[in-house]
Order: sequence, then C-alpha cells, then structure tokens
Amino acid sequence: MTTSGTITLRHGSLLAFTTGVITVALVIAFLLFPLVSTAQDSHPQPLQELFLTEVVYPQEKGEVQLTLGTLVDRSRDDRSALMPLSIEYGLTDRWQIEGSWDGYTQFHENPFRHLRSARASVGTKYSFMNIAGSRAHASIGVDVEFPDAGAFDDQGETEIEYEPVIAAAVDLSRRLTLFGSAGASFAAHEAATLADAEDSGTLSAGALIAFRHVTAALEYTSRSDNLPWRLGGSPLVTPSIVVHPGDQWELGFGMPIGVRAGARRPGLGVHVIKEFN
Repeated sequence: MTTSGTITLRHGSLLAFTTGVITVALVIAFLLFPLVSTAQDSHPQPLQELFLTEVVYPQEKGEVQLTLGTLVDRSRDDRSALMPLSIEYGLTDRWQIEGSWDGYTQFHENPFRHLRSARASVGTKYSFMNIAGSRAHASIGVDVEFPDAGAFDDQGETEIEYEPVIAAAVDLSRRLTLFGSAGASFAAHEAATLADAEDSGTLSAGALIAFRHVTAALEYTSRSDNLPWRLGGSPLVTPSIVVHPGDQWELGFGMPIGVRAGARRPGLGVHVIKEFN
C-alpha cells in the first residue's frame, strides 16, 4: 500500500507491523497501570468522536453514549452512504463496552429506498489517560464484526472479522491535541498467520483545536476502501467541525476528501451524539 508522503509497506508487512505495535502498547500500558490509575485528567475532553480515527476517550462509569451518523461518498453520480448507529457504556471510568449497526445504501435521490443492513459489531476499549501524570493518553480495544455481504453486492466480507485497534493522543496545550490510531482486520482462519492476512491495516493521524463550544479537527486516513468510499483505495483527508451545544449533545460535520486525482470530490460526514449519565 502506498500513501502520499509515507513509506510503502506491503499487505502482510503492514498488518504484521500494526499487530506488533498493538502488542508493544499492551505491554507498556500494563507496566504503567499503577501510575496511570492515580493520574488526574488535565482538562476537559475536547470531543466524543472523530469521523475516521479511533479516539482515546472512554465513557465514564455508568455513562451511556448514543451516536447516529452518516458518511456519504459523492465521488460518482450515484451516491453511496453508510449510516452507523452505535451505543457505548462505561463499565468503569476507563473501560467501556460498545455495539454498533451499519446500514448501507446506493442512491441517486432517495437514500432510504435501498437501505439495507451492512454489518453489526460488538467491542470493548480500555483507556489510559494522563499516563504517568503526563499529557499523553492511549487506548487499546477490539471489535468483533458480523458483516452482511449481501449489502455490498457480493464485494464485502463474508466471515466474522476481528478488529484490534490502538489509539494515542498528546495534549500540546489546553486547546491543541495531536492524535493517531492504528487498526487491522482479520478473519478467524487468519488468526494463526497474521502476516499472510489480506487486510493491510489502517493508519490515521491528525490534530484538533478545542474551544468552549466548538472543536475543529483535521484527520488523515491511509485507506478509503471501507464502505462507503469507492475511491480505489485513495487516502482521505477530513476537515471537520464539532459543535457542543450543551446538555451533553455533540454535533459533528465533516468533509472527507480523496487525496488522489479523480477521487477529490468532497464527501459528507455528519454525526449526532447524546450522552446519558
């Protein structure tokens, strides 16, 4: 896989690299656990979700988060859209469980006419905030995905997929944060030979700047071949604005743009988030 401004890694080597990073992060995280557990948050959480990058921020104990959104690919005359619905629940202040369902559609005018189930997933995530009293944060997690290949016109996965992911963030100041995540996806029969798995992994990175009622973010994502994008694997750059109107609501508006020529017609991303204590 080749991305602009990055080194080139083949499918197997990038997946092996991602898996190795996950393993190292797990070891470091558990070694630091006694220090992490006593650290205090340095400032309020700047947002709940990004569009294409995993966030480090967990749900607090007993807190429920509902997210409803849409991602629209406008690169062709017929649009395609992914419509995710997810729920997250905090078991502790650092450990959460989650479940999601994704609808998928291709359309010219009415996005709901051919809406069908694309996949469902369950997962968990553990976060390490303010590691060793610093401004660095990390999380580790895994999702188990149950795809419906019929939604992809026979182009999607047909097996249960396991998707480990790690995320990290560092607060450069009270307002400015750098973030990134790495994830992979593999079927059960590939678990013993991850280096030969077909999935090449996904890398994302970016920055955000947070104000009281608005957060602006910019994401770079190495792959666009997850639905709904039909851009031939082009990386995506996604500027977004997140509005915090109060009462634990969050409204996000993003514009995913393919990096390669022929894939640069901006898409559309919207999500609505509500938290309940």
